[in-house]
Amino acid sequence: MKNEACEKNMDKFLALDKYERIPLGVTLHFLACKKCRSQARYLTLAERYASEPIRSRPIKDMIESIPIKPVSMAKWIISGILMILMIVFTGIFLNKSESSIFAIIMNINFGLIITAYCTIFVATNMDFFMKKSSKFWK
Repeated sequence: MKNEACEKNMDKFLALDKYERIPLGVTLHFLACKKCRSQARYLTLAERYASEPIRSRPIKDMIESIPIKPVSMAKWIISGILMILMIVFTGIFLNKSESSIFAIIMNINFGLIITAYCTIFVATNMDFFMKKSSKFWK
C-alpha cells in the first residue's frame, strides 16, 4: 500500500510546473517517507544542474589544440623516381627482346601501377592539395 501512495505522490510532484507550490498532502508524505524525500531532492538537484548552460572551450582553442603533423613527401618522391627508373630500364631491355606481347603486358601493368600510385598519393594528401590550391585561386 505504501508503494502505491509513493507512486501517486511522486506523480503529483512530477506533474508540478517549475517553482509551483507543492501540495500539502505531497509535502506531508515527503516528511514521512525518506525514500520519496530523497528522490525528490535528487530530481530537484538534477533539474538545477541540467538547466545550467554547458560551458565548453571556444572552437578556436579546440582547433589550436589539434597537433599539426608535417607532410613528408620524401617517400612519395623516392617511390615515384623508382617507378620511372623501372619504366626506363624495362623500355631499354624490352627493345632488345623481340616479344611485343610481353612489352604490351608490361606497359599495361605499369600504367595500372602508376594510376594506383597517383590515386593513393592524391587521396592521402588531399588536405595538402586543398591548402595549396586555395592559395593559388585567391
